[in-house]
Amino acid sequence: MSEGNHGLAGARRNIEAWYRAALEAVEPSAAVRRHLERDGNAAVVGGRRVPVPGRLVTVGVGKAAVGMALGVETVLGDLVSGGLVITKDGHAEGERPRRVRVAEAAHPILDARGVRATQDVLELVAGLGDGDVVLALISGGGSALLEAPRPPVTVADLAMVTDLLLRAGAPIDDLNAVRTPLSLVKGGGLRRAADQATVVTLVLSDVLGNDPRVIASGPTISDKQRPEVALGILAKYGLVDRVPPAVLDVLRTARDQEGEPAPNPGADMLVVVGDNNAALAAAAETAAAAGHRVRVEWRERQGEASDLGQAWVETADRAGPDVDVLLGGGEATVTVRGGGIGGRNTEFALAAAIALDERGDDQWVVASLATDGQDGPTGVAGAIADGGTVGRARAKGVDPAVALRDNDSRAVFEAAGGLVIPGPTGTNVNDLYLAVRMEPTG
Repeated sequence: MSEGNHGLAGARRNIEAWYRAALEAVEPSAAVRRHLERDGNAAVVGGRRVPVPGRLVTVGVGKAAVGMALGVETVLGDLVSGGLVITKDGHAEGERPRRVRVAEAAHPILDARGVRATQDVLELVAGLGDGDVVLALISGGGSALLEAPRPPVTVADLAMVTDLLLRAGAPIDDLNAVRTPLSLVKGGGLRRAADQATVVTLVLSDVLGNDPRVIASGPTISDKQRPEVALGILAKYGLVDRVPPAVLDVLRTARDQEGEPAPNPGADMLVVVGDNNAALAAAAETAAAAGHRVRVEWRERQGEASDLGQAWVETADRAGPDVDVLLGGGEATVTVRGGGIGGRNTEFALAAAIALDERGDDQWVVASLATDGQDGPTGVAGAIADGGTVGRARAKGVDPAVALRDNDSRAVFEAAGGLVIPGPTGTNVNDLYLAVRMEPTG
């Protein structure tokens, strides 16, 4: 292990430094610039030349939409005719694009501002034709921000469905499978609105495995609408009798519908400009460059946060002496049973802290951190836990076991220390898991 990093303070500094390195690797503007060039009146996307004989309109959605739009403007300049991107409240601070308008809306629960902005996007692309290009910028959070409810479903109906699924611990794949047949814009709806224009999609992926049909519910990807799958998911979580009647009406009366093909599918293209693996690789490279012995242990890991936190400690305990840093990527879920304040990353870290305490483990410092800097309703990215976290919390009058049962993980780290609070990072590529072995002190 490198010098100056033996103790708890050093381990925490390292974790936060590697987290920052991961974020820099998937910073939206830089990620776009790495995959985009200009060649006269053409854009070069992922090495492929896309002529722009007409207009080039930039539309986007997600937590990284503003940064991605800035990257586009930096490269393409006056080739951009205009556009509109929709992002989450608080994610449009700082510099904004000059040629592309920015709208803010609520996330993860849809609101009326998102619906109004979606209508503006649809009207913008509907005015385009053959020879025009839509540059669609898609990033995490897009499913809640870009929405046009399928009548008679309302904004309130969709918000209620989303809230019920989130509280039941549904992963993003299940959320989107339910929301897609209830929407006029998901599953290729944006692509259909663009009609004869060429659509080029740049994706900063928040979906493990990078399935473009799942990322922001695939607004530019023609796909089947599967209402029977949505009904099955609602039944799996015991929500059939709890969702609004209009939702069931649409799902029960709709048939499987093949998404309409793009008018000129050979001209369309999609490029993933950043994902969880890119962030994970940057963290690993930075740690290794500092002299640490690093192993990437998990990729695309999913599951209940409390289970994964315990499993992460078990994984660290099994690590041989030739490794002092473990890294992983994925995204957990939380089944909400209590009334506390917590998110998937702080709950992961709390479960890990309890596991460390039960083992009497003072070797490992572990962390679970959201790359968007926003771990659910907590206002933090996540937390760093060690073998003393439980004891410090109890000394402040907070019982970690009770907090875990009440989904009140933030309270533990407020008492014991360890919260990581970067604010909104402007990017979103799932979560990072870290473990650092401390050298014995005595």
